[in-house]
Amino acid sequence: MNEYETEEQQVEALKRWWKENSTSIFVGLFLGVSGLFGWRYYVDQNNFHAVQASDLYMQVMQSAALNTVDDKIIDINNMLINEYADTPYAALSSLALAKSEYERDNVDAAVAQLELAVKHASDDVIKQIANLRLAKVYIEQSKYTEALALLNLSHAATYDAQYEELKGDLYMAKGDVALARASYDKAIGLQGAAASRWLKLKRQNLGATLRETGLVNATASV
Repeated sequence: MNEYETEEQQVEALKRWWKENSTSIFVGLFLGVSGLFGWRYYVDQNNFHAVQASDLYMQVMQSAALNTVDDKIIDINNMLINEYADTPYAALSSLALAKSEYERDNVDAAVAQLELAVKHASDDVIKQIANLRLAKVYIEQSKYTEALALLNLSHAATYDAQYEELKGDLYMAKGDVALARASYDKAIGLQGAAASRWLKLKRQNLGATLRETGLVNATASV
């Protein structure tokens, strides 16, 4: 048996339902449409934001490549740091300037830029690159405590060999030959046949032969 026996009763029931629910339906439709356009606006704004950051970064890159870094470029880099730190371009810009400053023997300025890159890196790969470069410069400056703090940070396993090699450099600079040997051995063991000739030479120059460490295969090409 139907809930409503006549067509007139069905129409009356529909009218009552519409009267009771029409407001909530219109509100729901309004919110849905508003949400859709709001999301599209958000995406468009984010895309525009990223494009602006990319354009600014390209200016920094070109200037660094041509060795024409000036106050204007420094201001652009500061703008990226202050207004576009949510994009990868802020840290990438600081990395580019750090390289430029280092090549011009402005080591302190290079360190400042690398510290900014570490602080503002929104991408793990960029952060690891900045960490390694900063640790290397710290070692050159004899800032061993600061360098070791960076090298002891948690990082992806793919960077283990690079971190161990830099630890070897740090311990060697401090005169701790035993720890330097151990770190170089770990780096060579992690890289295997791909270990660089330079890394193997650094290890051999420490006195004890690699044969004594059981890493004969890793150095067969030296």
